Amino acid sequence: MKLYLDTADRDRITEAARLGVVDGVTTNPSIVAAAELGYREAVTAIADVVDGPVFAQVLADDVEGIVREARGYQEWADDVVAKIPATRPGFEALARLRDEDVPAGTTVVFSIEQAVLAAKNDASFVAPYVGRLDDAGEDGVDTVRRIQHIYDTYGFETEVLAASVRNTTQAVSLYEAGVDAVTLSPDVLDDHVPHPKTDEGVAGFEAAWGDRGSPIDE
Repeated sequence: MKLYLDTADRDRITEAARLGVVDGVTTNPSIVAAAELGYREAVTAIADVVDGPVFAQVLADDVEGIVREARGYQEWADDVVAKIPATRPGFEALARLRDEDVPAGTTVVFSIEQAVLAAKNDASFVAPYVGRLDDAGEDGVDTVRRIQHIYDTYGFETEVLAASVRNTTQAVSLYEAGVDAVTLSPDVLDDHVPHPKTDEGVAGFEAAWGDRGSPIDE
C-alpha cells in the first residue's frame, strides 16, 4: 500500500518525507494556486524533495489540449504522472496517451462506472474522491472498497488511489479495505503519529530512568 502526500507546500513535504513513509506527492490546480506557485515551479520543486512520482493535473478540457499538457509535463521532471479528469475528452485523451506510453491516470472520479472505464483504458491510477462522495450523500469509503474489489477480481493493474481523505477515521477504513494507495493532506498524515497513551508511556519510562543520562554514555 502506498501513501502519497496531497500538497504543493515544499516545507510540509520535506517535513513529512523525514518520516520515511511518503511514496510520492499528488497535486491539483487548487492546491498549486493556494500555494501561489506556477504549476511547473511547483512540480519541479516537489520532484527535488520527494523520492517518488509527482502527480500533476491537466487544465485543458479538450482532447488535444489534454494530450499536449500530459506530454509536456514529462519534460518537467523524471517521474511525473498526469492526472486527467473522468470526462469523455479525458477518456479519449487517456487512450491516446496509453498508446504513447505517457504515464497518466483518471481523477475526479465519482462512480464505479468511471473507474471501470479508467481501468479498461490501462490508466496508471484512478482517484475516487472519498470526502466529496460523502458530501454528495454517498458512502465514499464503500465506493472505493467496491472499486478495489472489481479491480482485484478482474486483475486490473490500475492503482486505486483514494483521494479527498479528510481524517484518520476514513484513512483507517481505507487501509482495512485493502486499497492500493491513499493520498493525505499533511495534517491528516500528522494525525497518524500521536496518541495520548504513547505520550503517557514515554513519560513513565523517562520518570523511571530519572537523571541517569543516555544509555550510550554509561
